[in-house]
Amino acid sequence: MMKTIVSFPHLFQTGRGIPRLLLGLMVFMTILIAGCSIGDKIDKLTDKASDVAGDTVATLDNAIDALDRNSASWQSVLQDATTKLTDEAQSTVRNEVSDLLNRSVAATGNELRCNVDFIGTRVRQALARIRARLLHQSIPPVEPALCHVVPAAVDMALDSSRRNKLEFFGYDFDTTPIKVTLHNKSGVLDVSSELDRLTHYHMTLNLGANGVPVSSASDRLTLEWQNRPISSIAVIQPATPVCREKTETYERNTYLSFTPPHTRGDKEFSGHGPEVWANARWNNEGTHVNFRLWMKAQETRSDWTTAEGERTDVYYTPPPGWRIDSIANSPESTAHYIDTDHNDDRLGGGPNGPVKEFKFRGDRSGDDAGSYTGVDVTFNPLVVKLVEVANCAPASAIKSLQIKDLIAPSTIKRLQPMMMKLKP
Repeated sequence: MMKTIVSFPHLFQTGRGIPRLLLGLMVFMTILIAGCSIGDKIDKLTDKASDVAGDTVATLDNAIDALDRNSASWQSVLQDATTKLTDEAQSTVRNEVSDLLNRSVAATGNELRCNVDFIGTRVRQALARIRARLLHQSIPPVEPALCHVVPAAVDMALDSSRRNKLEFFGYDFDTTPIKVTLHNKSGVLDVSSELDRLTHYHMTLNLGANGVPVSSASDRLTLEWQNRPISSIAVIQPATPVCREKTETYERNTYLSFTPPHTRGDKEFSGHGPEVWANARWNNEGTHVNFRLWMKAQETRSDWTTAEGERTDVYYTPPPGWRIDSIANSPESTAHYIDTDHNDDRLGGGPNGPVKEFKFRGDRSGDDAGSYTGVDVTFNPLVVKLVEVANCAPASAIKSLQIKDLIAPSTIKRLQPMMMKLKP
């Protein structure tokens, strides 16, 4: 038993009733007798806080892992995470996860017009930010994502009452400033004040008489985030041409190597697996394509040694004067297996996704996680559809306007010959 030495000079004063000295000795003896348990209780409280934090991070990690393997399951993943965060000390994180669930469910109506995988990706990013705050790590900025613009272009030949607003549908519009500019022949005008955020996934831009002064001198409207354009909306004038389009194939003959950091255990798999997962994805950012690679290797028993992490690189940038309209390939490649030896393991990524082949390094003699365990990937050709960046109207926007009856018959008649020439 560890002895506790306490000094109480103020207890040796006299007073009415029980002498202060006697009272002081009684208190001192009580503490001395209980001295063995004071440290134990503090340790238990510390251990409990540590356990809660560890359990919380583990719950978030498991949710992020599940979304890496299947982003479409975001709703059940969030519900499961909420039910597992039961400790009162976890209430703040539980509320954040619950709010994220409600926020994402609210954004799944007809208005969002983004696919399920997109929502899953945004949910994963939000969980990663919650985990980073909990661990006092740097938190990446929340980039707004745009999925759909209605109408896709503004036809000045249409009656003004039918072109009095633009609607934007996407995600995380409420977390960061978004700038809107009107490009005229005489210059550029900031019209951000006319942007109205109805929800985090729905914005409108007033083009009416008291809104953005779109005129016969206007060329286009752009949305910008951190000085980077995220959308361009053509203003169709009597002389506006159809934008040129082309398909480009980009082949990268080099390979990419990644060793995820050690996150758990003693760094040695000791022949217990590891069980390995990997997910590779091309993301179209408009001005470039990002390649994101995630890998996790986890021991199958013992102290569950784990290496896990991700890296993101700019993979492709279009030629000047062009933007990326879409990726023709499947955007994702995945792999999963259990390592059973000390040899490299090769798994095909498929013919149409980002990765042609995964080559994994799992277990070896000595430390593994954080220093050896990793993956080398070789790539399939990337096929992208490019659209000219100029004062022109994309063919896809014109087709969208036709479907929604938001383009004048005279404009269709004028643009139809150009549209025909663009057909392959």
